[in-house]
Amino acid sequence: MLTCRAVWKKLAPLARASSTVCRQNVRRAGWNNARTPLCVPVAHMSTGPVGGGSDNLKYALLVGASFVGGLTYAVITLKGDQKRHVERMTEISSRKQKSASQIQTEPPATVMEPPLETKLEAAAAPDAEAAAPSETAEPPPVDEPLAEASAEEAAAPLTDAGVEEAADSKPSLPSHAPYLLIGGGTASFAAARSIRARDPDAKVLIVTDEPDLPYMRPPLSKELWFSDDPSVTETLRFKQWNGKERSIYFQPPSFYVDAEELSGAENGGVAVLTGRKVVHMDVRGNKVKLDDDMEISYDKCLIATGGVPRNLQVIERAGEEVMKRTTVFRKIDDFKSLDKVSRNAQSITIIGGGFLGSELACALGRRSTESGLEVIQMFPEKGNMGKVLPEYLSNWTTEKVKKEGVKVIREAVVKSVSYKDDKLEIKLKDGRVVRTDHIVAAVGLEPNVDLAKSAGLEVDSDFGGYRVNAELQARSNIWVAGDAACFYDIRLGRRRVEHHDHAVVSGRLAGENMTGANKPYWHQSMFWSDLGPDVGYEAIGIVDSSLPTVGVFAKATAKDTPKAATEESGTGIRSESETEDTASSAVAPAAPAPVVSHRDEYGKGVIFYLREKVVVGIILWNVFNRMPIARKIIKDGEEHVDLNEVAKLFNIHED
Repeated sequence: MLTCRAVWKKLAPLARASSTVCRQNVRRAGWNNARTPLCVPVAHMSTGPVGGGSDNLKYALLVGASFVGGLTYAVITLKGDQKRHVERMTEISSRKQKSASQIQTEPPATVMEPPLETKLEAAAAPDAEAAAPSETAEPPPVDEPLAEASAEEAAAPLTDAGVEEAADSKPSLPSHAPYLLIGGGTASFAAARSIRARDPDAKVLIVTDEPDLPYMRPPLSKELWFSDDPSVTETLRFKQWNGKERSIYFQPPSFYVDAEELSGAENGGVAVLTGRKVVHMDVRGNKVKLDDDMEISYDKCLIATGGVPRNLQVIERAGEEVMKRTTVFRKIDDFKSLDKVSRNAQSITIIGGGFLGSELACALGRRSTESGLEVIQMFPEKGNMGKVLPEYLSNWTTEKVKKEGVKVIREAVVKSVSYKDDKLEIKLKDGRVVRTDHIVAAVGLEPNVDLAKSAGLEVDSDFGGYRVNAELQARSNIWVAGDAACFYDIRLGRRRVEHHDHAVVSGRLAGENMTGANKPYWHQSMFWSDLGPDVGYEAIGIVDSSLPTVGVFAKATAKDTPKAATEESGTGIRSESETEDTASSAVAPAAPAPVVSHRDEYGKGVIFYLREKVVVGIILWNVFNRMPIARKIIKDGEEHVDLNEVAKLFNIHED
């Protein structure tokens, strides 16, 4: 009935128009014959005067055809509506029967079926739901294809297999992280702690390509090698120089939230997704893609990818047999592998005379006295750490390394490496040949900037790493910290630092800025190196042996060793014991102190590195817990007429 009424509403204007046209034609015909009718009867519209009959016949046919067509359309529409009504009632009846049979044959379901009206409304407006999804609805896993279920599938009850599958299924990995940290090193962990300190309910996801939870790297080349525990490679627990034991991991597994449960964690938390690598960044879309094609969106992102240890090209081109017998030292797996090699091989050669190479040489050298292992260290400089220490101190350090049982080959430039007769043969450019079982390449670190291209981030052409502003921000919602960050130092210019303290401080600051702190990076980071428990140094600023230096030394005592320093501070990671207020409490002794320069024994002292008569770097040689003073001297940026007076601030002449 409603359809007929609608059809009539459409045809009525046409009929009225036809009637009006007919009356007008009758009047027009009368005027043409000089007879103007006073009125035109509506009932005789189709029979006008002579001359208009054919036109009236056409309009009559038009009206009749319109009426017949409308009637036909109404009949067809009514029949179609009746047929669809019958089909719909049949479908609803069948659903009720299925629901009744399900209730009789199965126990009560724990998931309630939505009302039929709700289903009909949802089926009637799919476009509206697609255009405006619920804000509280959890998106489907991104690694599964998104498909719309049909009405029959949505209404069908779960089978036994479906119930079992739903019960056994585990929560999927989060497809969104408010705070996404790329990299699982020191900087990333420091950022996570900083974020949680400022935002206690924050949900932080760390993605790392390593299989391990965040850990500190310094003990890998220091204390772990001096452990008496034969299972140290499994426990990764070590004794610090002060005798206290600790784990290499920052926190135990119980500290973290499972990655699958992070999205639903009521109080937030820190989750670590191990063994996954971010291979692509969509900066505009605020999302990343992993190496398994999974995508994770984010609100704020930190890049703390660190670096990749370099290798010599002559080794990389030498073939598979040489590469299998070469270690580039960086991770826990590298420590475990080298420890195993050192217990089975007869000879190990370390290529590199920097911090890492010298530390490993001393560590393996001490082990050689017990096992008969031959340890060789070669480098192109004239002495150990020749790029950092002044020549006289570098030569002294080399003699110290030799006393640890290491054979040192100076000014050695590798020409080629080959594998012959179950030995690696290293040929130097001056003609010398070294035969060994295994090679450790400790020749520096290359910042990991693999994401720069896809993310459109700028890489510094001089120092490497991602260029960031004073707040460690590379782009909107993206920060960089640690070894991969090339930042601007307000005193020393643009720099990139590869040390533990910088990773801690830059990661902490980046985490604060990700939560809205907007703080600039002004910290002068320090680093330290220990050649065993008896000799160590701490450094800050630009320490380059090509710069002019001034050294002030004194006689060392029993407390002037790394071991004694950790006993006093209570921690083996000496940067953790730093406090800024220490700098203001230092008072120089009143008594003048003699300057000890370039003598054969350097017990303890301070080395100043100068650029245009301004101190830009300081090394504290066997002088510990005085770093805030050195930091303040560099921060002031003043010229000093007599650096002997400045050295008094470090109290190196006190017994």
